[in-house]
Amino acid sequence: MRLAAALLAMLLGFGEASAQQLEFKSAIRSGDIRLSYRWRDHGGREAEASFHDFSLEGMWQAIEAELHDEVQRHGRGVEITFARSSNSLAWSLRARDSAAIETLNRRLVERRLAARTAYLARHLRHQVGDYVVIDFAAVARVLKEPLRVVARALAEEREAADGDRARIARALAFFQAIPYARLEPSQRHGGDFLSAPALLAQNRGDCDSKSAALGAVLQSSVPSRKLAIVTMPGHAILAVDLPPQPGDRTIRTSGRTLVALEVAGPHLAPVGYVAPATERLLAAGPIEIWPLN
Repeated sequence: MRLAAALLAMLLGFGEASAQQLEFKSAIRSGDIRLSYRWRDHGGREAEASFHDFSLEGMWQAIEAELHDEVQRHGRGVEITFARSSNSLAWSLRARDSAAIETLNRRLVERRLAARTAYLARHLRHQVGDYVVIDFAAVARVLKEPLRVVARALAEEREAADGDRARIARALAFFQAIPYARLEPSQRHGGDFLSAPALLAQNRGDCDSKSAALGAVLQSSVPSRKLAIVTMPGHAILAVDLPPQPGDRTIRTSGRTLVALEVAGPHLAPVGYVAPATERLLAAGPIEIWPLN
């Protein structure tokens, strides 16, 4: 499904007020989703399916099918019984030949790891410790082209504002104005995420979904800038290697100074500003930095 975005107007005005989305319309015409927005400014089907279809239950079902196949191929006469919880899959084997069980068990352990890795890669996620997390770099690669039209519309909307900081501020305000919505419970371990086309079509998103969408847009609008998602307990922001100005909240990583972008909203936040709660999380840690490009 193709995506077309008509960004109708951006009206200047910054203060402590919340970002104000003045109008949102969605219509399907000739197979396209056409989205229209008006908001107050402060100065891909394959990818979509990969997000929508992900679930821990689906992952364990896929892995279990792979292990059944392994037993059928290499475990003649072996019976396998599975025991599954929300975050693990175990099994027991029964056979007359204990040596055959030992050999097959090693094969099953290897195939479980390979099947899990492949499933997560198909759904743009990876394993970090005990958690399934979004592979933000993979997301950025997949969503850059579907969101190029958004970057182009934002660039055309205000020709008078030039420079990377102005382009970043314009895109930041757009995504801040999209209503914030907490998605699936955190127990989903990676299920609480909307890819950018779904975020725009549903007109909602949480902090990491909005940060990833903005990152995909900025890859087109400021292609020379390095971008990274910064995650912390319960929150995520975007950061860009923009020359900092006085008062900017910055983050150091790999010899670079990145300027913070508080994308979640609903408060209008200029480039370099983070909310007090975000500041406390950044100071307390732990934080993870996920480069996008």
